[in-house]
Amino acid sequence: MPERVYVALDLETTGLDAGRDTIIEIGAVRFQHDQILDTFTTLVNPRRQIPPRITHITGIRNTDVADAPVLQEVLPELLAFVGNDAAAMIAHNAAFDIGFMRHAGVNFHRPAHDTWELSSILLSGMGSYSLGELSHQLGIKLVDAHRALDDALATAKLYAQLQTRAAQMPAAVLQMILDAGANAEWPHLQ
Repeated sequence: MPERVYVALDLETTGLDAGRDTIIEIGAVRFQHDQILDTFTTLVNPRRQIPPRITHITGIRNTDVADAPVLQEVLPELLAFVGNDAAAMIAHNAAFDIGFMRHAGVNFHRPAHDTWELSSILLSGMGSYSLGELSHQLGIKLVDAHRALDDALATAKLYAQLQTRAAQMPAAVLQMILDAGANAEWPHLQ
């Protein structure tokens, strides 16, 4: 059976509220286990000013997005990039990224796997489950944190490591995790 294809997604936005804020950068990575197949990245014109705190975090300035395409122009390209063969969308704090996409009218029609949640289960005892800290602790290269493509690349590599770690766990432990998730109506088991 061939290895499944996944797409890691990361967004940079003008804030945290999908109903009020908007996307300013999209990064996506098609991958199979630990092999990167292709990447997609674009800045997005939010049609509003980027708050200074967001510029401070991301480094994305209003001048950077002034001539960028608007979100509705970018979405068909992103959907074509994801394609029909991706088994799942992968994101670190998937509720955030997938929530923004849903608010923009995009439904990927496949499960979303959250590396933050999976890490908190498979890597118990970490001091922090931020993408930056996990990348540092696991030796994953994260050159430019809070830039969409670099975060998506790190997310893809983290997911591959989590898959490997899960595959090495005793079957009884995996079954206990699955049972606990089923009782909690955990969306990753559906």
